[in-house]
Amino acid sequence: MFTEPRVYQNESDLESMRNLLRQGRLANNGTYYVHPGDLNWWLFYPPLTHDLWGSLYLWDDPQEEGRILGWALIPPDGWTIDVVLRPDLRGQPLAWEMVHWVARRAWRLAKSAGCEHSGMFWVSEQDMLLKNWLLEQGYELAERYVHMVCNLSHALPVAALPEGILVRSSQGLAEVRQRARAQYGAFDSSADFERYVARFTRFMQSPVYDPDCDVVAVSPEGQIGAFCIIWPDPLTGVGLFEPVGTHPDFQRKGLGKAVMLEALARLRGRGMAQAILTTPQDNLPATQLYQSVGFRIDGYLLCYKKLIL
Repeated sequence: MFTEPRVYQNESDLESMRNLLRQGRLANNGTYYVHPGDLNWWLFYPPLTHDLWGSLYLWDDPQEEGRILGWALIPPDGWTIDVVLRPDLRGQPLAWEMVHWVARRAWRLAKSAGCEHSGMFWVSEQDMLLKNWLLEQGYELAERYVHMVCNLSHALPVAALPEGILVRSSQGLAEVRQRARAQYGAFDSSADFERYVARFTRFMQSPVYDPDCDVVAVSPEGQIGAFCIIWPDPLTGVGLFEPVGTHPDFQRKGLGKAVMLEALARLRGRGMAQAILTTPQDNLPATQLYQSVGFRIDGYLLCYKKLIL
């Protein structure tokens, strides 16, 4: 029987959410499950405009205390949606009721916020059940992403670095401004930089941040030119790259490739069998860069949205 979800409460909920992602990835049933590192990144490095803790909803399992049937992340503007259900619920009536609830709530939030479309659903290209349901509900394909995998049992290429460039772990708060500036330049140069530094400071102070998983390439002057954060998951043996970037002043110098190769070596050193990442399908230079360090295309992730009329 369907019941409405409750809001997020505590650290125990977060671990239940991570474990559901692991169950889904291990089930390999055609449904797309994000990596636990994605969840960590979203929650502990949220948008500048709002945090996401109040946007988490969980369905408790009525038959087993402490276990959840699923969870959803719906930001205040309803712009994008992540809904994660227990693998054995796939295709069941209860699962569709849960998805319906998420879609309706996202629609209301997006309409109230004046958005052009309701929350974007992320779907594996192989998930015909959800793809067909979305089309029936009036959703349209908006974007395609490439899902890439690197087998860490293979030999890794050797990076050629410009003279004086050092690839190392981040020094955390000791160089938070330099680290924030590198990512600011790579992704968010229109935002207020001081707010960006404050955001990065909070991330580095969070329980999920590990400086040894934040690989950077540093110039002789101390500028961080490229970066790659890795998220190893010992329970699945899969590590995630999120994010990866190069400051515009250091592009086309091999720094991005160097930090990724070091990141892959560190994932292998932590017992990971695979590394994964996603990137827009139309970002051919990024795809080619990832292929140059050993990633291969493993599938496609589709994004569906519904216009608000």
